[in-house]
Amino acid sequence: MFGASAHRFELGPPLPGGEVAAFERAHGVSLPEDYRAFITKIGNGGPGRWGGAGPYYGLHPLQDWATSLWGMPEPHMLATPFPAEPGRVYSDWLSEVAPGDDDEPYRGTLALSDQGCGFLSVLVVSGPARGRITDNNDTPAGPAFTDDADFLTWYERWLDAVLAGATHFR
Repeated sequence: MFGASAHRFELGPPLPGGEVAAFERAHGVSLPEDYRAFITKIGNGGPGRWGGAGPYYGLHPLQDWATSLWGMPEPHMLATPFPAEPGRVYSDWLSEVAPGDDDEPYRGTLALSDQGCGFLSVLVVSGPARGRITDNNDTPAGPAFTDDADFLTWYERWLDAVLAGATHFR
């Protein structure tokens, strides 16, 4: 499977619930329950440069949440709704949602997995698409949401692909 040599199918230890609660308070968000359960019961990040067992080069640890941002993280950036929704097509995504030089198009998201070539899978934590997975891209049509309903569905689909012997995940 693409990226497996980076994470070697290993996860880091789960985070204590209190640490995750402190992260949520500091950022003014409640993480989607399935993602929160994963990082507190199964694992958080891992040994690879980009994280642990997961799609592409592996799952980022929670503390690397801002990797998906195009600019610097600001207070309550995670609590600010992500402006995209599944099925919506933009004529020019960036100019519509981030018209100013300092506007952040990926507010309300946290980095999940590095796909390579500067692209990431991100988890929406605020806004109408809360809980959904999308890509960070700069195409005029906007982010490409997966068909998965939530983080665990996305992760389980990757596991199924690994077990089926697939070499790439999409």
